[in-house]
Amino acid sequence: MESPNKNLLADDETWTAILEPALCKDSAGVEALARLLFTLKRAIDSGPEGAMRASQTLLNGIELIYLHTNAHKAALKFYVLSLEGNLKPQDEPLQLINAAIERA
Repeated sequence: MESPNKNLLADDETWTAILEPALCKDSAGVEALARLLFTLKRAIDSGPEGAMRASQTLLNGIELIYLHTNAHKAALKFYVLSLEGNLKPQDEPLQLINAAIERA
């Protein structure tokens, strides 16, 4: 018999790892996340248009979450170094970022 959880994109361990460190200390935050997840589920279940709205909502959330990541903090430091003139021309942010994007 196939496990009903076999097709999950995130298992219980993943959810627990995400929730335990910070969110579980804030029951209102966990409640808000549960409501958002339910809204996304309902949109996806409603059909293609709802799935597209859910996808766009998730992308918007990803963009906002980025502002609180270590990657964003490093990018900001990198940008300030550029503004201060402390980088070699080949190390300027746009040059490095665009080269990485091209390689991808």
